[in-house]
Amino acid sequence: MTVREGKIDSFALVEVTGRVNSENSETLKDFLQELGKREQQVLIDCSALEYISSSGLGALLMLLKLIQNKGGILRLFSLSPRIAEVFEISGFDKFFPIFSSLEAARRADT
Repeated sequence: MTVREGKIDSFALVEVTGRVNSENSETLKDFLQELGKREQQVLIDCSALEYISSSGLGALLMLLKLIQNKGGILRLFSLSPRIAEVFEISGFDKFFPIFSSLEAARRADT
């Protein structure tokens, strides 16, 4: 797993690549916790995410709570069919606004 951060407009742009599993999800959680403390608007690019475990989903949920507590925005985009299915089966698609592309996530009025 690798995590990269950038900026686009007023959003922090995070790209998560590879596999998020029980061995590296704590690293992701630590990164997202720091991000959630300093950012209010976050877009997460899932286009290169190959796998996400329940502990990885938990790290995203923790970030969502941090962002929502500040009245901020967290949006996910470009989920592969496999990752989208994980979100649907777990019910996480009900918690996270999910978009087909970066452009759609940037311009959404939610």
